[in-house]
Amino acid sequence: MKSKKSGKQRLSQQKAPIHVRRKRMRSRLVSDDPDLKHIRTVTVRVGDEVELLRGDFSHPNSVKADSRGKRLGQSRGRAGIKAKIASVDSKTGNIFIDGLTQNTADGKEEAIPVNPSNIIVTKLFEGDPVRIQELIKRSSGGSSDE
Repeated sequence: MKSKKSGKQRLSQQKAPIHVRRKRMRSRLVSDDPDLKHIRTVTVRVGDEVELLRGDFSHPNSVKADSRGKRLGQSRGRAGIKAKIASVDSKTGNIFIDGLTQNTADGKEEAIPVNPSNIIVTKLFEGDPVRIQELIKRSSGGSSDE
């Protein structure tokens, strides 16, 4: 049995092998596809279309506080962006989204890391039909009509 101590839990998360960390990078799935309606979360993958729900990026204080913000019922930063996943970093547990960049001090653009818990997957990458079939098979309890 695993330990109930939170410090040991965090340590085991931190020292987990890379293939285990990769599988833990999951996000909520919200899809109109009737085959996928019983699937709650999916492991994020490059090419999935996502919507950014939370996060302040770049310099959130540079946006006028009077015009935008949580107290006014509006999203702060660039929440609400709909784009594809550009890359996934299993080591740090972050993903990078197309078009989500900030300027560095020397004028270069660099991608902003996002935690998978702050996004929802709206459409799965269709380049791998086996992945979608496995998700459907798993959600139906392992029974397959094929």
